[in-house]
Amino acid sequence: MKSKLLLLLFVPCILFSQSKLGKAKESLSKTSSSSGNSSTSSSSSSDDDDDFDFFSMLFEDIFFEIAYHSTLGIAFGGANYTEMNPYPYYNNHGEFTNDFKDANKRSSIKIGTNYLINRINALEINTVLKPIPIAGLEVSYLNFAENTLLNSESLNITSVSANYYRVRENHFSLWWGIGGTYVGKEVDTWGFAYNLGVDIYPAKPISLHLGWRQSFINDNTVDVFKSQVKYHIKRAALYTGYHNYKLGSETISGLVLGIEYSF
Repeated sequence: MKSKLLLLLFVPCILFSQSKLGKAKESLSKTSSSSGNSSTSSSSSSDDDDDFDFFSMLFEDIFFEIAYHSTLGIAFGGANYTEMNPYPYYNNHGEFTNDFKDANKRSSIKIGTNYLINRINALEINTVLKPIPIAGLEVSYLNFAENTLLNSESLNITSVSANYYRVRENHFSLWWGIGGTYVGKEVDTWGFAYNLGVDIYPAKPISLHLGWRQSFINDNTVDVFKSQVKYHIKRAALYTGYHNYKLGSETISGLVLGIEYSF
């Protein structure tokens, strides 16, 4: 009898508990609203706050001025002439090559998709267009799906970024980019985003990929970390790896399986 009573008390907690994607959407929808309520209570210390804000802004201006000039060369570097292989490991090099041949390309398109294996599933479609070797446009669409006892939750995220390929070596490439991210499904908000990435081609037919993207959505962030091991078969590549997604207050991670194709 006691066990039945405990079950009756426990079941409503399960039925009405909020899903993980529901919590993520709630946290990503939040914006600051406490500044107006606290204005009257802080009036007595406004002079001290003004002094603090002045020195804080002065420090930030000096810091960012030094950081800007000291990192500008590292971030942009020189635009050395390189070309692209028809596909990675075409001539035992990676994506980029300094060995100029008639078969090389000056532009490329790469389309891929991957699936996150988790209680909360995620399907991603990714396209990278490089009109020239030094720059590219990347578009990513992510769809998360969660089944609960009462209903189903979903969340879609679209990111667009312009990438600068800072390092383009035969077996190594590194890039960074800036752009925007749109979070749909009740959040319906655009935010600024930046991303970093590196591809390593140690030996045919294996390559390694690491990527990071952070998007600022209202008062929170959407962070995406990717680590992948790829097996290249001419223009195609099969890969597996680990992806970690921070969706506001919630984190989702797990094994991924994917495929991509280069044109």
